[in-house]
Amino acid sequence: MESHYKPILRYVDVIPAKHEDKPVFLLRDPIGIIEELVVVPQNVFFLLPLMDGKHDLRDLQVEATKRLGEIVPLEEIIKIVEFLDEKGLLWSKNFEEIKNKAYEKWLSLPFRPMAYANHAYPQSPAEVKFFLEDILKLTEVESKEPPRILIAPHIDLKIGAKAFAESYSRFKIPSGSRVIILGIGHHLDLPWSVLSKNLATPFGLVKNDRGGLLYLSNSKKIELFPDHITHKLEHSIEFQVLFLHYLLKDEFVVLPFLIGPLITLLDEKNKDLVEKLIEGLVELIDEKTYIVLGIDFCHLGPRYGDPFIVSQAQINKVIETDKTIVHLTFNGSSEEFLNKAKETLPLKICGISALYLLNLILNKAKIKGNYEIFYQSALPFGQGSIVSVTSGGFYF
Repeated sequence: MESHYKPILRYVDVIPAKHEDKPVFLLRDPIGIIEELVVVPQNVFFLLPLMDGKHDLRDLQVEATKRLGEIVPLEEIIKIVEFLDEKGLLWSKNFEEIKNKAYEKWLSLPFRPMAYANHAYPQSPAEVKFFLEDILKLTEVESKEPPRILIAPHIDLKIGAKAFAESYSRFKIPSGSRVIILGIGHHLDLPWSVLSKNLATPFGLVKNDRGGLLYLSNSKKIELFPDHITHKLEHSIEFQVLFLHYLLKDEFVVLPFLIGPLITLLDEKNKDLVEKLIEGLVELIDEKTYIVLGIDFCHLGPRYGDPFIVSQAQINKVIETDKTIVHLTFNGSSEEFLNKAKETLPLKICGISALYLLNLILNKAKIKGNYEIFYQSALPFGQGSIVSVTSGGFYF
């Protein structure tokens, strides 16, 4: 490795931890291409932000010498960089080889395995049944017609239990239904990705809607980015499928989409792609088709990069903003929705792209109806930080 080499660190989750009684950071690949947690000592962590493609190994050596107060040999810097490259955490030829093998493995799987069983929820069918029943008991709802479109959170199941209960206690839909799920691709750099695999839950396999998938890809000739590996560790769809499988047993199919950032839906080069998808989804909506959005709303506070502790006044503003966004989703034009969405960028609404896509679908189909907000809350999530959630439904 030459001294002029400029390493580029891939996006990773950083988790403070202890290893052999010493403070360390664990680096985790949020996509799951690299399955191993990589341990990095705290005293070299400062080098990671410098691995941005702008600094070469000599620059890293100079910074290390300055920080540590002693000359750090270039060989030590090379050793650290080679270690990260070997683990697949740098953009490099080695990572491309690792990625190709990971894709081959992912594509060969007959179904999407559970990613959060025994972490976010129990894996045992008996235990998860009690777990979900305890959540659903958090609300009492009179039996009536279920909403055709459901908004549910994707936050941690225990933290957001009340919101999940308010959504899914109202969603006892008929046998044989199709459920289009719009989740959030937190690490997706495409407008969307559809999963064409069945999905595992503790109760068995949930069937993918092969008919809907074939219609979109063959009849409508829509590029769907099937089986993209970002589905591997995404929880926004997994949590919805868990509740649906418990409530509906095996008598439904799902068409699960991860929606990318709003900017990818607005990108001019994706315009025809977006219009064709909307047209295709509109044609799939019939009396047995339901839509579920697995989304959270505003993210505020130090955990999300804000330089302040969230105040009650800010929470009040967040709740009102969420109400407005929901209203515009169901009753606003796409222009009205986007104008408001741009205003709310500092609030970091992670579900904004899914809501915009839904707004486009409803306007294209000229679907009119009534919406109801069942529950709203700003949930503590990290010191001084909050995530807002909304449970709601649209009836038509």
